[in-house]
Amino acid sequence: MYVILPFLIHSVLSANILHIATIGSRSHHIWNRALAIGLTEKGHNVTLLTHTSEDQKLKNFHIILLEGFFEKGFDGFNLDSLPETDALSGIKLLYDFSRYSCEHDFQTKGLKTLINYPKDFRFDLIIIDITLQQCLYPLIDRFNNPPLVAVTPFLLPPVLAHIFGNPLQTAYMPYYSTKYSDKMTFLERIKNFLLIHAEILYKRYIGTPTELNLARKYFGEHIRDFEEIERNISILISNYDHILGFPLALAPNIIPAGGLHIAPVKPLPNDLKTIADSANDGLIVFTLGSYIRSDQLSITKRTAILNAFAKLPQTIIWKFESEIKGLPKNVIVRKWLPQNDLLGHPKAKLLITHGGGLSTQEAMHHGVPVIAIPFFSDQHANAGKLVKRQMAKMLTYHEITTEKLYSAIMEIIGNPIYSKNIKELSLRYKDQSEEPLKKAVYWVEYVLRHGGVTNLSLASRDMSIFEATSYDVVLVVLLGLYLLYSLTLFVFTCIRFTYRTLSGRT
Repeated sequence: MYVILPFLIHSVLSANILHIATIGSRSHHIWNRALAIGLTEKGHNVTLLTHTSEDQKLKNFHIILLEGFFEKGFDGFNLDSLPETDALSGIKLLYDFSRYSCEHDFQTKGLKTLINYPKDFRFDLIIIDITLQQCLYPLIDRFNNPPLVAVTPFLLPPVLAHIFGNPLQTAYMPYYSTKYSDKMTFLERIKNFLLIHAEILYKRYIGTPTELNLARKYFGEHIRDFEEIERNISILISNYDHILGFPLALAPNIIPAGGLHIAPVKPLPNDLKTIADSANDGLIVFTLGSYIRSDQLSITKRTAILNAFAKLPQTIIWKFESEIKGLPKNVIVRKWLPQNDLLGHPKAKLLITHGGGLSTQEAMHHGVPVIAIPFFSDQHANAGKLVKRQMAKMLTYHEITTEKLYSAIMEIIGNPIYSKNIKELSLRYKDQSEEPLKKAVYWVEYVLRHGGVTNLSLASRDMSIFEATSYDVVLVVLLGLYLLYSLTLFVFTCIRFTYRTLSGRT
């Protein structure tokens, strides 16, 4: 018995894991990759299905590339029209993007490579990013339905929390693409209620059936219903944190691990180190994230930005994806930036960003104030949270002019309150009982140790939305009150009629 036990422990702690992370966003890949690498460092063998290639070869880490995604572009993410997308139309846009991604992935050699693995090939566990792309759920049955862990780098959308039975806290859980706080007005609560339910209903009756039909064309008509597959997922590891987000009551099967991608600061490449070290007036980092390209900015916006930068004494490092002419002396462009390491440099004074969740978390971690230029979805909410706490300024894309951008930069750098507030937040952000990555790895291994985990699920996970929220009870009570009122009114009317009749006879 004692001889066998070490081998059993080793088999659990050296699992073969498939990590499906196919959202067409490099920032999503950064978060998922950090989790995958964290697992390899514990001795697991991880195969990552993704759109992003890997330059270096790492032990126990294998990429299956869904090639060609970033060489194309989704028409819905047009830089000029995207900022005009409201929360309601944004729901359709996200699910359209999901369908587009499915159609692309079904044509790739990478997916065919995975499907053509030997029939008896075994993965001990599958991790799947469920933010979008339900169309790849049949891969779970292709590999004989091992234990499942869901992840989302997209903070914590209510529609995903709902899958795991989490209460719909519509009164104080703002919809992720609004600027609402957890203290909403009555009108905001009405809108928030409608938006959250709109996405839940859209996913169930439009998004899911659409992707189920796509998957049937590719995997065959025999595939399981997607809602059944989701019900068998043990836990959800989310990029939610209560510092950037608002305090929420979370079901035990939802694990908050916000900021797990934030690694210790590494030395900068020599060229960037020289630039940062010599930035005597401070360093400004400018990046619009992984999907929005700075070189797609209109000439007018690009000129306005450069003119504002030319007025500054600070050094600006700008993530710009192609060649650009006419740069001021204090502006340096690179096609890619080690953003986390730059923000961790002592000279970093400001991050100009689109307001994505990962970038915002890195800014909070390092205590660097922000100018946010949100374009879509959660970017507006993330920016709004920092602005409300006086840690950031926000400009819409269409508001960008030389004067407004320069004014916003000077306000942030010249007023110490922004730096003070975000540095205080940074202390709270770092003060955790357990590092987010270690927490996420622990819970993946928990599912490995115990197989499909059901003891963490609330009973609400098996209820319809009407049962879980007691809408059916409220409806019956209201109907009962209405019937009682109607009956009382009827009886009163009969008594009154009888009384008048008898009085007339008298």
